[in-house]
Amino acid sequence: MLKKSLALLLIFAISSQLSAEEIAPYTWSNALTLESLTNLKGGVERGPRTLANLDVSLVVDTQAAGWWDDGTLFVYGLGTYGKPPSEFTGELQTLSNIEAYNNFTLYEFWYQHSFASGAVKLLFGLHDYNSTFYSLESSGLFTLSSLGIGPEIAQVGPSIFPTTATAVHLTFSHNDQYFLIAAYDGIPGDPAHPHGTHVVLKKSDGILTAAEWGFASEKNYKLALGGWRTTAEVENPVDGSFSDKNSGYYLIGEKYVNKNLAAFFQYGRADEEKNQLDTYVGVGVTYTALWLEDDAIGLGYAHAENGDAYLKANPDLLSAESVAELTYARPLIENLHIQSSLYYVEHPSMQPDLENTLALGVRLYIDF
Repeated sequence: MLKKSLALLLIFAISSQLSAEEIAPYTWSNALTLESLTNLKGGVERGPRTLANLDVSLVVDTQAAGWWDDGTLFVYGLGTYGKPPSEFTGELQTLSNIEAYNNFTLYEFWYQHSFASGAVKLLFGLHDYNSTFYSLESSGLFTLSSLGIGPEIAQVGPSIFPTTATAVHLTFSHNDQYFLIAAYDGIPGDPAHPHGTHVVLKKSDGILTAAEWGFASEKNYKLALGGWRTTAEVENPVDGSFSDKNSGYYLIGEKYVNKNLAAFFQYGRADEEKNQLDTYVGVGVTYTALWLEDDAIGLGYAHAENGDAYLKANPDLLSAESVAELTYARPLIENLHIQSSLYYVEHPSMQPDLENTLALGVRLYIDF
């Protein structure tokens, strides 16, 4: 409910904990998110913007379905609607992680096969990079995009919301240690035709390769080091030239102090000669079951810095943008949750002529 890749996380959880006899052959998951985000002060313009997000997914366990052993098929349809709140609030790090153009698309469509009793998993198809890479459980409460995936990699347009790319993905795991390695089409979809689902493989798209190594224990801890490299031929935002080499790395971690209190951090770097942003730092704390059994409250902070090369080419810009989010989520009735978030943006988009932004977001989550 509180994380875009909930269905995928469910797959990995049940595949590691349940036998084939206990898993349903077909599992549907459907959710509708409705959001109103209002700019109260500063930014570009005051006023509200509304968004809607529809998730429809199907998980097929091939063994339980009587097809073959050790396979999982995942199909995920995504519908998005609304005008971007960031046009009012003015930030670079998007406040709403469901902000997207109006569209309905086949968001993910992949098959995964397990080997060696689940210690090795091979996946291929349309896949969301952020569902496995650069992902923290406790940060899933927040709606600020950067607290889901750092803007230093999001700026290069990888296979993430709202458009995914074809991928080959390998997972190796042993006890609490894991290693991920994958290759994605370097430019997801077809930028010239943003509506619908497009799988276009061109030489100029290049390949985004990614790796992550870490230690993780559910509801306990995670520490991971990752890196990425893309060979997509794109315009360099620093000098306007075309480049086909770009790279970066990140370090992320979280710790559950007890069953209710958790803290996390993110640190990412990108090549300052090829990107606007070269450094990102994110931190946050969450607390569950504060007043109700299923409520949650969190405070997060995200700080993104322009690289020196970009600032030299754009001397009128400020050096960094910082965003704080205070959020609270609680159930209203069965299958209906509400979440409210208060955001404060310091130096929106690093523009010196924009006042700091204060914004309020309210979401309804409906599972059906």
